[in-house]
Amino acid sequence: MRNRNFYSILKTAGSLVVVAMALFMTSCQSNDNSSNDEPPVVDITKSTIAVNNNSAELSKRVTMYSNSEPLSKAKKDDFGLTMPAVPVSPKYDLVMDDNYQGWSAQKKDYYLPEGKSLTKDIQFNGNTYYIAGELTITNFWGQGGKIIVMPGGKLNYPSRMPLYGFEILNYGEFNVVNGSKLTINTGASVMTSGDLEVDEVYVSGVLYVGGRLSVQKADALERGVCHVGCVMNVDKTLTIHNEAKLHIEDYLATGAIEMNSKSMLQIKAGGLVRTKGIYMRNPCTVTVSGDDMDYAVLAADEVEIHQNNVKDMFTGWLDIHYKEIDNHSGRELEWLSSIKHNGDTYLPESGCRSSFGEKPEVEVEKAVGLEHIAQVESPADNLSATCIQTVKDKAYVSYHTQGNGYCGYIEVLNVAGEMCSILSQMEHTTRDFNHLIVDNNRIIAAGGEAKGAFLGVVNLAGGIFSSSAAELSQVMIEGASASSVIRNGEYLHATSNEGYHTLDAKTFNTEFFVRSAGSSKYVHVNGANMGVLSLTNKNSESSPAVLNMYGATDYSYKTLKQSISLGEIAPVNGKNVFQLDGNDIYVCLGRNGVKRFTGNTEVASFDIPDDVKGAANGLAVDAKYVYVAYGNSGVYVLDKTDLSVVASYIHAGGKSANYVSVSGNIIYVSYGLSGVQVFRLIER
Repeated sequence: MRNRNFYSILKTAGSLVVVAMALFMTSCQSNDNSSNDEPPVVDITKSTIAVNNNSAELSKRVTMYSNSEPLSKAKKDDFGLTMPAVPVSPKYDLVMDDNYQGWSAQKKDYYLPEGKSLTKDIQFNGNTYYIAGELTITNFWGQGGKIIVMPGGKLNYPSRMPLYGFEILNYGEFNVVNGSKLTINTGASVMTSGDLEVDEVYVSGVLYVGGRLSVQKADALERGVCHVGCVMNVDKTLTIHNEAKLHIEDYLATGAIEMNSKSMLQIKAGGLVRTKGIYMRNPCTVTVSGDDMDYAVLAADEVEIHQNNVKDMFTGWLDIHYKEIDNHSGRELEWLSSIKHNGDTYLPESGCRSSFGEKPEVEVEKAVGLEHIAQVESPADNLSATCIQTVKDKAYVSYHTQGNGYCGYIEVLNVAGEMCSILSQMEHTTRDFNHLIVDNNRIIAAGGEAKGAFLGVVNLAGGIFSSSAAELSQVMIEGASASSVIRNGEYLHATSNEGYHTLDAKTFNTEFFVRSAGSSKYVHVNGANMGVLSLTNKNSESSPAVLNMYGATDYSYKTLKQSISLGEIAPVNGKNVFQLDGNDIYVCLGRNGVKRFTGNTEVASFDIPDDVKGAANGLAVDAKYVYVAYGNSGVYVLDKTDLSVVASYIHAGGKSANYVSVSGNIIYVSYGLSGVQVFRLIER
């Protein structure tokens, strides 16, 4: 049987593929590996591509969720609020007594002795008042002063009088009298090391409570900043709006939380917030401060969201427990990988609250998590990211058109450290790219077009596309679409829906071809072995699969070392990546999950039995973990020994994780229509 899909051309000065003496090559072999009397004819064609190296413009599609430091570590400062140490032996100019008159007070520091009580108007004009006795304020004048209530001292402040332009530092007792409403305006602050109890509190300045804050209603507004060290009890509604910030050190309990206008609720790692409902009307943020993998919990019967950018609205290591998410944004919500939903977080009892969750029977020795680094949006709405390969500080991503028609992109990402940018882009308006490899200074892509399956080549210059190399060189292979390609010595191996091929890596002459009963999906070489995964029939819904094993240098597929029955694969149109890892084989079987084989024997498996949509598409393996792109079900990090889950991420937008590549502790996922998701693996 003669294979006439390949034709020779003479090498030309501008060629991207080196072809030398192709007409005098030995003959191509067909699926029965019989030789031909006639030399094959290899037809390498060229077509136009568009190259864009404007990194600044391209990188506008990159959203960073972390800088050089992990996101959680970048938010440890609690807005810079700390309670100053109590003055041990304060220095003062004058002693306050019955003769003190606010209207005549000098710009001095005053001291009210222990055991002394005064009821007075107070003058603020840079004055500092140290209160060791009891001071009841009836009114104040001026700005720019400070009251320091010493341990054992007492300050009574009138409810009707908002604070502005001065500070209160309380280490003793602070009471709001003649009503129970405390208003702290911009430029004023109240900081108390102990507890505070009022009916209503309104903060557009600074409020710091080291102990318990008990109120009926609380309103943080106009860039106000609040810190509560132990418990904040709000019987009715807590409102945080107009860029206000509230930090909860341990526990917040409230009937409802209303947030809007760039406001922030920050919970310390290990903290707990309980509420009947949290209503996020405009862009605002709930975040966690603390170390990597230290979770806080937000427990709410209802979470109401009016914007879809929840990657900005919920950040840090947060476990959200809810009965209902009321999504008014009109779009699916896409969450950060550090956010759990009704997760397994256990918070032990503290001095401020009871425990939360179920204590694990066995203490986890090592916690593993995924932190979102970046998202690279797809170049167009109907383009799906299909493959990603990493070389040093660069990642190469392929895209194809989802649905009818052909259009593909290949992009070069810079992944130095934890920062991500798009360096270069190649577009072809009539080709789909399903898989790629970086082969020295060129990219070899496997894909499909109107005429069928092909391998395409584009040269690189300095790791990116050259603006002067505005064409793709390609060779057609047997089949309607090519699904994978690898380099093996002087040869290329490729798979298509008709079988698997061996091509000369220089001339692209097909040397050997094995026709499969169903689609051939993937090929991999590692060590002494080469494997090819193929379906056993052309059923459009599902098919049994087989993994044929050859020697790594058996380029002709002459000696079949073993054939491993993998079981059923569904759907048949997805990716089915596998990896040879020493004596083990890890393989993706679509909706039937991931299996590990040792020899012919299945020794471990992982699947999601209740998920009819998710399909295991791609995987990568390192010394400890298996990283799985599980379609609509997300990304999973599995322990190699038993394929148990150690970390996961689910893209709530319904997009499909297709391929995964790992470089050090950075994980890159080709995530279908949502482009590329970049994560950092954390072990603690």
